[in-house]
Amino acid sequence: MSNSDSSKQTGETQQEERNRKRKDPDGAATSVTMELEVLDCPICYGPLQPPIFQCVVGHLICSSCRGKLQKPKKCHHCSCESGSNRCHGVEKIIESIQVPCSNTRYGCSMKTSYYEREDHETKCQYAPCFCPDTGCSFSASTGLLQEHFTTEHHWPSTKCKYGWCFYADVKEGVHVISSEDEQLFLLNIASEPFGCVISVFCVQPHDTEPKSRCAVTFSFWKNNSYHSQSSEFQVPSTTLSDGLPREHFLFILPRFYMEEDSRICITMKKDSAFQREETDTSGADCYSSFFSLGKK
Repeated sequence: MSNSDSSKQTGETQQEERNRKRKDPDGAATSVTMELEVLDCPICYGPLQPPIFQCVVGHLICSSCRGKLQKPKKCHHCSCESGSNRCHGVEKIIESIQVPCSNTRYGCSMKTSYYEREDHETKCQYAPCFCPDTGCSFSASTGLLQEHFTTEHHWPSTKCKYGWCFYADVKEGVHVISSEDEQLFLLNIASEPFGCVISVFCVQPHDTEPKSRCAVTFSFWKNNSYHSQSSEFQVPSTTLSDGLPREHFLFILPRFYMEEDSRICITMKKDSAFQREETDTSGADCYSSFFSLGKK
C-alpha cells in the first residue's frame, strides 16, 4: 500500500471516529438549540432552502429573492458588486436540521427540515380542532376531541358505517357521529319558532373539498295521513374554531309535524366524486318540502 493510500485511509478513519463521538450512545444525532430565525432569508424572511447564495463577504440570500434584485451582481446588504455564489456549506446545514411539527403536543411525532415544516403543517392530521361548547376552551386532535365530547359533555354518540342508516332522537343539542374510517361528524339540532333546523358537519383540521354526503329522512303519521320528508347534501368541514357554524342549515322539520318521540333516519355516505358542481340545492329542497307538506 502506498503512503498516499495509507494517509487517505487514516484520514477516513479519523473522520469516522469524529462522527461517532458527535453522536450519543444510541446512535441518534446530537441535539442542539438555536434560534430558527437565523435560518430565514434576510429579505423575505421565509425559510432558506437550497439553492442558497452568498456574496463574497458571506451575506446570504434565497434564490427567489436573488432573482428579484434590480442589480443581481450587487449584494443587498453590503453593496459589494462581486456577484453571488452558491453556499453549499449552509445548504448542507439547512438540509440536516430536523425540526418537530408544532402539533407535537397534539400527538404528531413528525420531524421535517425547517423549510418543509410549514407545508407539512398545512396537511398535518394532528392539527387541533376545538370544542364548540360555550365556555369550554378544550382543543385537540379529532380522536381526543371525540373522547372529550362523550366523556366531558356526555353528548350521545353513534359509530356508523357508510351506507347504513341509524336513527337519532329529534332533541335540541349535538349528536357525535364517528365513521368506520375515523372521520368525526357532528349532528346539530337547533330549535326555532317554526320547528327544528338540522345541520351535519365534518370536524377536521384543514379546509378540504367535501368528501362525505348525508341523507336525512323524517317520516311520520298525522291525522291518519302518512308524510315523509327527505334530503341529501354534501357535508361541509369545520375546525369548530368559531363554534358550531350557524350559516349552514341542511334540513328543516316543521314544528306542527313533530311529536315528543320524533326521530330522524341518518345515512352517511362517501362522496366518491368530490366535486362541488354535484352539490344539490339542499336548502331549497328543505324549503320546498316544508311548503309542500304544509299544503297537504
